[in-house]
Amino acid sequence: MRHGCRFLCPLFTSLLCLCASACKNKDLVENELRARDIQYREALEELGKAETRNDSLLREVEALRKGSKFSPEKAALTFGLKRIALGRGTMGLDDDGLPGDEKLQVVVEPRDADDHFIKTPGRLQIIVMEINFQGVKMHLSTHVIEPDQLRQHWKQGLLSTGYHLQLTWKAFPQNEKLRIIARLVLSDGRIYETDKDIKVRLVPGAPRHEFPPPPTPLPEEGPAILPSNHVERRATPVSNWQPVPLTGAVELGRPIPITP
Repeated sequence: MRHGCRFLCPLFTSLLCLCASACKNKDLVENELRARDIQYREALEELGKAETRNDSLLREVEALRKGSKFSPEKAALTFGLKRIALGRGTMGLDDDGLPGDEKLQVVVEPRDADDHFIKTPGRLQIIVMEINFQGVKMHLSTHVIEPDQLRQHWKQGLLSTGYHLQLTWKAFPQNEKLRIIARLVLSDGRIYETDKDIKVRLVPGAPRHEFPPPPTPLPEEGPAILPSNHVERRATPVSNWQPVPLTGAVELGRPIPITP
């Protein structure tokens, strides 16, 4: 009996090791299949985005060759633009290595109904508002990029795709908090707008500029309506003090020295 137990124990241990190894191999295979499935789905998504961009570019080229105006309904079918957004690359830019951001980088992302990037032509306006510590927004500068110039700034990358613009300050900001407003005007007159708050690093010693005076406060409300039985009370003086006349009073003159 003891010899049988001595023979079965190593066999049982070997079987356990084989089962553990098989389970481990199974987990590795499942993990590998799961990773392959994720890569396959991502590839299909990228392929769908590429096909959508190609179709949009083909429709855009055909429309530009015709050179005709479009109604908003036909333009929506032609270009497929649904909204615009400001990408993560919208921030202050430091190129010279000195303290402070001497430029502003703006990334505008046009998107279609499926939230895919689409290269839509148009006239782009970038409005920069400065926000002080009281929360008051003041206009800092406005940049206008025409359609022919805007086409040259289209970039497609892994992190962001859209129009990448580097704008030099027309006036250096005095507060680090800014609001960036992007407005895209299409050839048919449609306007798409979005905004985003960012923080920039101020340039030390930059020339200061004067903002227009704040608007005048709103007029106060009209007089309160008093009840009909209200009796107006006038303030009475505390005392009837009057100056005393100087008739018969002694007048003090200039002192005269006494001569011996």
